[in-house]
Amino acid sequence: MTIHRLIRSWSVSVLLLTSVSTAALAQKGEAGAGGGGSFYTKKSVTAPAGSADTGFEQGFAAGAWIGHNSSKYIGGEIRYLFEQNDLKLSSGGTKVAFAGRSHAIHYDLLIHGSPTGSKVRPYIAVGGGVKGYYGTGREQALQPLVQFAALTHTREWKGLATFGGGVKLQAGSHIVVRVDFRDYLTPFPKEVIAPARGGKISGWLHNFVPMVGISYSW
Repeated sequence: MTIHRLIRSWSVSVLLLTSVSTAALAQKGEAGAGGGGSFYTKKSVTAPAGSADTGFEQGFAAGAWIGHNSSKYIGGEIRYLFEQNDLKLSSGGTKVAFAGRSHAIHYDLLIHGSPTGSKVRPYIAVGGGVKGYYGTGREQALQPLVQFAALTHTREWKGLATFGGGVKLQAGSHIVVRVDFRDYLTPFPKEVIAPARGGKISGWLHNFVPMVGISYSW
């Protein structure tokens, strides 16, 4: 084989490999960010003194993600979520609030209802990770309703399960608009909201987070 033919053959091979690689990588990755609301289910604390409502106030959430598509319909993403929600405790006509926030890191499996490259891609998501609850307010020597629970300036990390879904809307060659809804499920953080001696807060805590965001895909 002459040098000319060798170079030409090598060039064609490189072009073919480049084309195949480009097609294989098309829309394989996605990175983005968004914001929305944060809503918790209400819990009850029972103590020898009676019972009170406790949990977290409504707040806001902001997050970021980086994901991949492993096939036409299956993908996954690593997500980080920041939330600002005050701690709360109430009984009768008395209510106590305490500044708080949380951080969550998790991986979700995404199952899409339409293939990669579609203009509209609804999906369901399920995953898990960890979530840290932070009480950031100033503790009081005589906190009201302390006979039920104490709202504390501390932090506590819990295992996290996530469920939800959403839709991806292709807004350009590389721009994706997303509408998401997640349920972040953890055991109740009993160190941040600490029941009084003999008190009890049972069950798991649901945190509903609707979010709108924008991603760059490649």
